Amino acid sequence: MSVLFCNFTGVYINEGIAGEGTLLDLSDISGTEMYIDDQSEEEIRRRTELIDISGYRLRFLDNGNYHYMSRIFASYVKEPFDLITFDNHTDDQPPAFEGLKSCGSWRRDIAVENSCLKSSMLIQKYDDFRTVYIPSELPLYISIDKDVLSDKVLNTNWDQGEMTAEQLLSLLEKLMKEREIIAVDVCGEDLPQNSYENNKKFNDAILSAFGKFEAMLQT
Repeated sequence: MSVLFCNFTGVYINEGIAGEGTLLDLSDISGTEMYIDDQSEEEIRRRTELIDISGYRLRFLDNGNYHYMSRIFASYVKEPFDLITFDNHTDDQPPAFEGLKSCGSWRRDIAVENSCLKSSMLIQKYDDFRTVYIPSELPLYISIDKDVLSDKVLNTNWDQGEMTAEQLLSLLEKLMKEREIIAVDVCGEDLPQNSYENNKKFNDAILSAFGKFEAMLQT
């Protein structure tokens, strides 16, 4: 299965799922937590370009502090596309420090930088999907921050929303059946020193859903 794990904190190694795909080690790059400077982004891009990122349609990004990786990865898409983001936060705020980009500004940044992006939809609650989602013939890029889920499902390192695992997975499967999917990014792990069992359980469900999607494409 074409899965990429971005290793910033070691959490996927702790969870024991890194062996399900390719591990892109970024843990030694300074200036990456929450905010990213030009030098750090240049090094991330250098390492990304050593692999064929388009070959990895499911990308795990570590915790929510690294959600800006969706902006970086989407910059390699060279055709018109739509973006749909599941997130408890808007991630469209200007960064607090001039010259830096952040996990909280990436949706704003991608809208400014990426000329291939044609629409950007944000889902914060399950019922938002009915009013926010706009069907289209364009390929779809999906970005998931697990903090959209209730803390009864799992824990992240950010405040969380209300969605259940079943609701989020059902929307993901609906999109994968109806749209051409460029990639699915997933962030929202907890800090590596905290319990990871519930996060691993949900990640396993994502891997299972994506495996079924890829099998469907091959039939």
